[in-house]
Amino acid sequence: MKEDITKHSESFKIRASEVDKHGKATLPALCSLFQEVAGNHARKLNFDITQLHEQGLTWVLHRMDIKIERYPNWRETITIETWPAAGDALRAYRDYRILDEENNQIGACLSYWMMINLKTRRPTRMPKEVLDMRLSDIKHVMPIKSDRPRSFEEADIQKKFVVRKSDLDMNEHVNNARLVECLMETYDEDKAYLIKNIDIMFMQESLAGDIITSEFSKQSGTNLHQLKNQDGDTIALAEISTG
Repeated sequence: MKEDITKHSESFKIRASEVDKHGKATLPALCSLFQEVAGNHARKLNFDITQLHEQGLTWVLHRMDIKIERYPNWRETITIETWPAAGDALRAYRDYRILDEENNQIGACLSYWMMINLKTRRPTRMPKEVLDMRLSDIKHVMPIKSDRPRSFEEADIQKKFVVRKSDLDMNEHVNNARLVECLMETYDEDKAYLIKNIDIMFMQESLAGDIITSEFSKQSGTNLHQLKNQDGDTIALAEISTG
């Protein structure tokens, strides 16, 4: 078992569909790659989403704290390295590093996960076999945060989106990368690739047919974002900086 829980890595060649007009990989595209390597590693460890569904359970992403030093270019090959890290009975952590072709780190992410019951859609304690598979002797790529991103009352920019069926994932709610896309729509496309840090917390599920309002407010040099549904419930909060 020790062998199974070592770091896992996969290499990807950045495709045209994953870049912006500057030829740089987009933030949503990188989030999708994080999800891909996490799912593949979890499958090797026998607790991926399809295996959990058989037990009436599933993984949900609660938070991502991402640091980008350089966005990879179109056709550039990157390697994403990941490992599960110790948490508690209700929360698990997964670390990622993005490496270029010379093995230099160009990005990192610390993600926070919870397990929910598919019937109740409420968090549940993780099975012992899952808890026993997490590494505790590797330092996180960035510190764990206890406070959450700030909310706000007045928005500088608002944009609305109707959730499509194609936005949903295997948990039948909007995929995290799609929510990041909604958030990014409030950015000038000439400035999006300047983003260096994003801390996003997913608060509530969003379903097909929902109307999502993406709101942006600049406060004290920090870009604040929130996503709300048609009932005014907060789906996600995020803080973004360019330095």
